[in-house]
Amino acid sequence: MRKRHNKEDILDSGIEVLRSKGYNKTGIDDILRVSNIPKGSFYNYFTTKEEFGIQALNRYTEHQFNYIQKFFNNNSISPLQRLKEFYEWIIKGNLDEECKKGCLIGNISQEMGGLSDDISEAADTNLKKIVGLVKNCISEGQNLGEIRNDYTSDELANFVHNSFYGALIRSKAGRDRAHFDIFQKVIFDYMKK
Repeated sequence: MRKRHNKEDILDSGIEVLRSKGYNKTGIDDILRVSNIPKGSFYNYFTTKEEFGIQALNRYTEHQFNYIQKFFNNNSISPLQRLKEFYEWIIKGNLDEECKKGCLIGNISQEMGGLSDDISEAADTNLKKIVGLVKNCISEGQNLGEIRNDYTSDELANFVHNSFYGALIRSKAGRDRAHFDIFQKVIFDYMKK
């Protein structure tokens, strides 16, 4: 009996290769090998590597989004504390991987953002979903008088998340948490009302 291949399993296996090797260094053969599928099965689901990359971005974000919502739906702690715990969770994940893999959205954005309009658009769309959760949490904190309101929640959310990506890049370069610690200290002092 022929084994039926599952598109989601192929994407999940491929996501880990993309996070480890990067988009440019990942070939379709790498995805075939980790997914244990023949080339024809890959092309039943994806017409190109670029299409695979876009679908991988979407799947990665879907998983992250569903998990991240748990942080932001925790009404037992303040919005500012939820934000702290969210970013500490991301930091811990990066440190557990010795700052070698990072966020698929950020990695592909850096590699392909200027080279592929389709990948760039997919990365931006997926980043906006995550930043939207940060924005809603900041807005709640502003309404409670916990977070400064001289900037809009949208401005603060983009500033905070962009700053985090800067800290992530620096921490990957140095393979330590020093830049994460600076991020945590400055951002949360800055946001307090």
